[in-house]
Amino acid sequence: MIRAFLFAVLVLSVGEARADWRTEAAALRPGPYPPPPDNLRARYVFGWGGFEAAAADVRLERGTGRTWNATVRGGTTGVVRKLWKLDADYDAEVSEDGWRSIQFTLIEKYKRYRVTETTEFRPGGVRSRRVNSKDEGSDPKWLNFYVGGLRDMAGALLLARSQPLATGDTLKLAVFPGEWMYLVRLEVIGRETLRWRGEQRKVIRCAMDIDWIGKDYSLQPHKKFQRGTVWVSDDEVRLPLRVEVKVFIGHVFAELAEVKAVL
Repeated sequence: MIRAFLFAVLVLSVGEARADWRTEAAALRPGPYPPPPDNLRARYVFGWGGFEAAAADVRLERGTGRTWNATVRGGTTGVVRKLWKLDADYDAEVSEDGWRSIQFTLIEKYKRYRVTETTEFRPGGVRSRRVNSKDEGSDPKWLNFYVGGLRDMAGALLLARSQPLATGDTLKLAVFPGEWMYLVRLEVIGRETLRWRGEQRKVIRCAMDIDWIGKDYSLQPHKKFQRGTVWVSDDEVRLPLRVEVKVFIGHVFAELAEVKAVL
């Protein structure tokens, strides 16, 4: 759930992916937009059909040197939690130099088992180890994924928000949210206003498409994702205010419930 949510709010695009997508993803550099506030806290709610199903608390703060730490704590809520209990913790470290991902740990806690994924980003890709508590006695191996410019969700989000995001801009982001690789394709549709939490907010509207990166590094359609739209606040923070995505179960959403910068 946390992984799906964070992956959805990365930002977005539509259109055909050309054969040189690996070159474009590896070549993407930080844009001129300044970093976010040093200590940012936000809470998101998400669900489908207007029905809230989960919530997540997000914290982004400047670390030592030129690093940033991103943490997410969330889980299912309400009636949904009685049917499907899930809690998830996500901890990532990103370098401001190129908004390069350094490492992340994802822990998903279900009713009867837990999954822990640990990753280390290196030049040219990432190595990852995924451990499932149901597989007691096994010794999961480290797996290597070789794509230049590959980032975790936090690094990809920070890289995307640094771009000018002018109308018509497109981005290709190689993302490793855990377990496998994806290509997020981005197109900025334009500026508009969005009614958010009872007020009119200036936003940047984007469209999203996602492809699965296969074992042979070819792009294949994401079977569960169809299309998406994201409205990003058009201000100094540039946080997603609302995300609407068409997936195999229907329309799902994520919405910013509150945000504050802690001094």
